[in-house]
Amino acid sequence: MSRLPSPGRLVALDSLRGVAALIVLVHHVSMTAPAVSAAYESSAGVEFLSVGWWTTLSPLKLLFAGPEFVLVFFVLSGFVLVRSPLAAPAYDWMAYYPRRVIRLVVPVVISVGLAAAWIYFFPRTGDPGGGAWLARQDNPSLGLGNLLREASIITETSRPDVNPPLWSLAWEMWFSLLLPVGVVLAAATRRWTGLWAALFLAVSAYGYLTGIEPLMYLPAFALGALLAANFESLQAGAASLAARRWGTAAWIGLTVLGPLLLIAHWLARPLLTGPWSDLTLALRVPGAVLVVAAVALWPPLHRPLTARPLVWLGTVSFTLYLVHFPIVVTFGNLFGPELWWLGALVSVPLSLVLAELMTRWVEQPSLKLAAAAGRAFAHPFHAARLQADNGRADN
Repeated sequence: MSRLPSPGRLVALDSLRGVAALIVLVHHVSMTAPAVSAAYESSAGVEFLSVGWWTTLSPLKLLFAGPEFVLVFFVLSGFVLVRSPLAAPAYDWMAYYPRRVIRLVVPVVISVGLAAAWIYFFPRTGDPGGGAWLARQDNPSLGLGNLLREASIITETSRPDVNPPLWSLAWEMWFSLLLPVGVVLAAATRRWTGLWAALFLAVSAYGYLTGIEPLMYLPAFALGALLAANFESLQAGAASLAARRWGTAAWIGLTVLGPLLLIAHWLARPLLTGPWSDLTLALRVPGAVLVVAAVALWPPLHRPLTARPLVWLGTVSFTLYLVHFPIVVTFGNLFGPELWWLGALVSVPLSLVLAELMTRWVEQPSLKLAAAAGRAFAHPFHAARLQADNGRADN
């Protein structure tokens, strides 16, 4: 969930990140409704045109596709993180690592503390009457060891207990630490780009078939890196496609195809089982890539995505992702299964407000701290060059 550096910043991608975070929030809110939770667990017995059908088996699933849009985060991170090292003639890795770790860890640590506070003051009931999803949100250990484990985010990639969305931050951190490998791979994709893309997609599909999580998720970062490494050539190809007589229709088709692939598993769920169902899960990876590519490469999508509300949503996307879950569970429990919609009316705006406050008071100061750490650990050559550039700017 990194942001693009100012030069070449694509605001539409920031907004896409905000939309993805909002969909994750909507997904979790919807799971406090017992009918939706039951349909999510199993499609057996879900009546046609029922609430469960609309939210899990119809095209409207796109509005509730939280796990699928986490993969959009992964593709965006691969795209964003790789751009700067590829563009820099001599990238300063000594400054990168402390800058990146602080940028991720500080907001995560605060979010774990906030989640623990919500759980302490509003103990979770684990009542099965609220549906299978809320029943799984029982009281986790608030011991120091468990809190430190979750705050470290890299110790394990299984589902955390205190703030479950942090599972994806573990993969973000792993890719961040392995970024030099990602940069080398990205540079290699400038030749035989199509074959590299097919290889990454095949690895991901194998991961979904075997349940090997690194193979499921890391290819999404790699495909984002591929987009970054070939961005200029892809832009030229996109412009050439748009200029053709049928170009607009082709771009509309690609723009629609991405979201359809994201939710293909759900649309086909009643029809498929076993490995075939697992393969439809793997389709969310090319779907996430197409969503990011369409936003990055097709200019007509830029204008709607640079509307001020969406731009604001992009600025709070990281903190919204970090803070919303305990709020949703708290009010889902307080209002109960019959009044879940009242919990939604409280938890959605409260999550947005808290995300804004955390952006101002935690994320932005952490970015300044990360920048200072980067300067402190900068390689002497880069530090001298930065000081010289600042001196010329002052003159």
